[in-house]
Amino acid sequence: MASQVLARKWRPHDFESVVGQEPVVQALTHALRENRLHHAYLFTGTRGVGKTTLSRILAKSLNCVGPDGKGGVTDHPCGVCEACRAIDEGRFVDYIEMDAASNRSVEEMTALLEQAMYAPTNARYKVYMIDEVHQLTSHAFNAMLKTLEEPPEYVKFILATTDPQKVPVTVLSRCLQFNLKNVSPQTVADHMAHILQEEKIQAEPAALKLLGVGARGSMRDGLSLLDQAIAFAGDKPITLESVREMLGMMDSDVLLKLLVYLAEGKAHEMMQVAQDMSLRSLSFSQAIRDLAALLHKIALAQFDAASLASDDMDREAVMTLAKTFTPQEVQLYYQIALNARADMNLAPDEYAGFTMALLRMLAFKPAGSVSVKLPERFKPEVTKAPQEPQSATEPVVSASPVKEKPVEQTASTPTQPQVEHDPAPWEDAPVGEPDSGSTVKATAREEKPSVKPVETKPVAVQDDDDVPYVDSYDEYASQMEPTIDDYGFAEPVQELPEEDSQAGHEDFESRYDFAEDYDQIPEFTEIGRKWFEKLRYTYPATYARDILERSECVSIEDDLITLRIDPLYENRLKNQKAMLLVQRIVDPLFGRRMRFKFELETPRSRTISQERARLKKEQKEAEEAEKRKNKYVTITDDAERKAAIESLKKTPLARTVMRRFNARIDPMSVKKKIS
Repeated sequence: MASQVLARKWRPHDFESVVGQEPVVQALTHALRENRLHHAYLFTGTRGVGKTTLSRILAKSLNCVGPDGKGGVTDHPCGVCEACRAIDEGRFVDYIEMDAASNRSVEEMTALLEQAMYAPTNARYKVYMIDEVHQLTSHAFNAMLKTLEEPPEYVKFILATTDPQKVPVTVLSRCLQFNLKNVSPQTVADHMAHILQEEKIQAEPAALKLLGVGARGSMRDGLSLLDQAIAFAGDKPITLESVREMLGMMDSDVLLKLLVYLAEGKAHEMMQVAQDMSLRSLSFSQAIRDLAALLHKIALAQFDAASLASDDMDREAVMTLAKTFTPQEVQLYYQIALNARADMNLAPDEYAGFTMALLRMLAFKPAGSVSVKLPERFKPEVTKAPQEPQSATEPVVSASPVKEKPVEQTASTPTQPQVEHDPAPWEDAPVGEPDSGSTVKATAREEKPSVKPVETKPVAVQDDDDVPYVDSYDEYASQMEPTIDDYGFAEPVQELPEEDSQAGHEDFESRYDFAEDYDQIPEFTEIGRKWFEKLRYTYPATYARDILERSECVSIEDDLITLRIDPLYENRLKNQKAMLLVQRIVDPLFGRRMRFKFELETPRSRTISQERARLKKEQKEAEEAEKRKNKYVTITDDAERKAAIESLKKTPLARTVMRRFNARIDPMSVKKKIS
């Protein structure tokens, strides 16, 4: 004899066997026990939650006569009488199941209602079960309204639907409605464990829990997955790994590894994990769904750790990640995962949709506030670098948080004391001291009995364009504070008068940005070409553009970028707003925090702004050439015009137009194309 699938073999035959629908079962059993029966019932709920099963049990309860044949309506059908066995086997003539999806017309409904007028053959009640009732036509609904409201006393209607919103309110008002809820994953897993124990099949509890999650609230779907898992495992026990492989789901360790790489900003490693998933043919749609579930656990761990299940195998890793990410980051990543899941069908393929979601998590950071506490990974260790003499013409400026502070030194005579200047105009004034305003003072770095502090004359501060940049909170600024505080040079920089400065700026632009003969400008070096390709499609604001596009890339070694920039833009390097903009642009391009070293010299090879100006000039020349190519001019030579007209008259189109419309050719309209 062929074996039955588990969903049919273990279908409940009485109310005590129904799993996960306790409120509905309690209401029906109390009604049967007290004989308070309604003439029409409506069961609503998603597929596989027990609507048809409850209707058959209710039909057996209404028609059961007991083992001795003398019983009445009961809440516990015997299962051995002729009515109970016939309903279970689908051969009871007074229990009619109709599928409204295939029998939805008014004619079929009229035929059913005509049969309802006849008394049952050998039963107490004639029961009509109409499945997927929402698919009936409006005329069919109207035909059954009167009978549904006042049926014969021996007729009971049981309606079932997965979409009660499509059922007319006139029908809903005539029925006793029961909403069957989705079965929880744990309930499905417990029922599976009971079935496997009866079937003498071994399985890991974690595997059954994963099957319960895959059931999506449907007990029938869960048992179908269990059938599939038994066939996949063969004669071996059902394991967590076999279920994951069957469902195309990945190990949670892979997702945890992805989040660790995300916390460290390692884009290459994240893409490598995604590539490995592609080679294993794992479902990226399931992966993004599981990633959102893992982020949900992390959010719970941050706000209510007691909500996490104590037997969760990933509990320890989730608690660690909850301390690594900020709550704002978790919420942002969760929203990105949800949007990626919704947009997966719009992506070129699932791999592209999944990897773009990962890159979006790397690219975006939540807008914080002063109260936000950054993770420990954003707090760099800062140590003092030993002071060494350095040429005053080659200052080094760092715009990233590194372990060693870059400090600029200038050569000085042994008798000249080392002095430290107040913060630059964009820096915060020291606590307890007034703001420097438009002057800069020099104070002694160390107190010595024999040396008095040396005061310098007040000098003008930066232009109005370089006004202090103040923000209540800035993530990059908070991370770079240890190095930003040392942006100032050791000596105050005396700025040029306004007229001289403007003249120098115009001279610089004429020499480097708008040169007529670009052959005179040396071509990109190999590293300069790489720098140009990195920044080619970025369009920074004014201050950052002066630093990035008007400088020459000398070298890129690990996380250190060396740039050669004209001394005219020295003040840009002291502006916090400019340096933060530079950092925000460059870091995502390299996938990590970068440092900068600037050489104040005239660029020796092509800069980004020069290359853009050259490309713009070539494009303009090409457009002008294209316009000249397609230009037509009037023929001025009489002989040439006459020959052109004679040639034109011989064409079929001209002959047809001249003959049909009695037309002639206007000599002055004949033109020639110049190439």
